[in-house]
Amino acid sequence: MAKRVAMALSGGVDSGVAAYLLQAQGYDLVGVTSLNFPESRCCDMKSVFDAARIAKQLGFPYHTIDVLQSFKEKVIDAFTEGYKQGITPNVCTLCNSEVRFEELFEEAAWRYDVDAMASGHYARNRFDPETRRWQLLRGLDPTKDQSYMLYRLRQEQLERCLFPLGDKTKEQVRAIAQAIPLEVSRKPDSQDICFAAGDTRKFLQERIGSEVQPGSIVDVSGKKLGSHQGIAYYTVGQRRGLGIAHAHPLYVVKIEPATNTVIVGPLEAAHEDKATVRDVRWTSIAQPPGPLRVEAQVRYRSKAVPALLVPQENGNVHLEFEEPLFAVTPGQVAAFYRGDLLLGGGVLSV
Repeated sequence: MAKRVAMALSGGVDSGVAAYLLQAQGYDLVGVTSLNFPESRCCDMKSVFDAARIAKQLGFPYHTIDVLQSFKEKVIDAFTEGYKQGITPNVCTLCNSEVRFEELFEEAAWRYDVDAMASGHYARNRFDPETRRWQLLRGLDPTKDQSYMLYRLRQEQLERCLFPLGDKTKEQVRAIAQAIPLEVSRKPDSQDICFAAGDTRKFLQERIGSEVQPGSIVDVSGKKLGSHQGIAYYTVGQRRGLGIAHAHPLYVVKIEPATNTVIVGPLEAAHEDKATVRDVRWTSIAQPPGPLRVEAQVRYRSKAVPALLVPQENGNVHLEFEEPLFAVTPGQVAAFYRGDLLLGGGVLSV
C-alpha cells in the first residue's frame, strides 16, 4: 500500500513539482496549505487558489488548515518581540519547526491519516546507520539550498520528512514544471518575509509603533551623532536610513536595548571575529564533547566560513571565525556545517 503523505502546497512551482515527483514514485498525496496570516504572500487567497489548481491538475485531494493562532503566537509575536528588544529574529526557522512540520503535520495526520510530510524545500535528509540518527544535508543546488532554514527540525520530524527537490537544481525544477505542463510553471519565486509584504518597518510600526521610544545614535566612542525613532527599526550592518551626515559611511555596529542606543561606526567596526550562539539544536549529530572545526553560516544567503566551535557548559556554543565577518547580527541563525552535512545551529546572541 502506498505511503500516504501530506504535501505542503504553497501554490508555487517548487511545491507543485515536488508533488508531481512524489506521485511518480507512487506516493498517495493529500495536499495541505496552512492558513497562517491573512496578508501573508505564502498563504493568501491567490496562493490557496493556485495550490488548489495544482492538486486538481495532478489529481489528489486538497485542504486548507487554519493555524492562525499558533502562527501568531509562535512566529509573529516572536518577530515583534525580537525587534522590540533590538535583535533581528529569523522566524522562518520557527515557522518550519513549530508550525509547518509540527502543527500542520499533526492536524493533517489526525484529519487525513497521513504518515509523512513533504515540502518543496531544497534540502536532503537521510538515516545514518552508524550513529542511528537522521541527518539533514544541503540541497544540491547551492543557489537554492534551504537546509539553513530547517536546522531546528528534530529527529522525529526529520524521520517523517520528504524533500523531493533536494537533488534537483532550480533550472531542472522549472523544466519539469513546463514539461508537465504545470499551470503555475511561470510563477515567480516568493521573496522576503511572507507576512511583512516586503516592508518590515511598516509592519513593525503598525503593530508596535506605540511601544518603541526614540533614543540616541552614538559613535563607537560614545559621541552623540543623532537620534533614532526606536531600536526596533535598526539592525546590525545597516547603512541606509540612519539620517546622519558624516564624512565616511557609517554602519550600525551594535544595538543596546538597556540604554535604548544605536551605536554606529566605520565598516571595519561592523565585523566580528567571534560570536556566542544560544538555543542550540544539534540536528544531525549528538552534542560534541569538545571543540570542533566547522563551517559556520550566519545568514541565509551568506557563505559558510571556517570556524572553531567550542561547546559551553550552559549549552551555548562559542564560535571563533578564521576571519572577521561583517554584520554578525543578534537574533539571526548561525548554522554549523561540515561539507553538505548540517550539524546543528542556534541563535546569535547579543
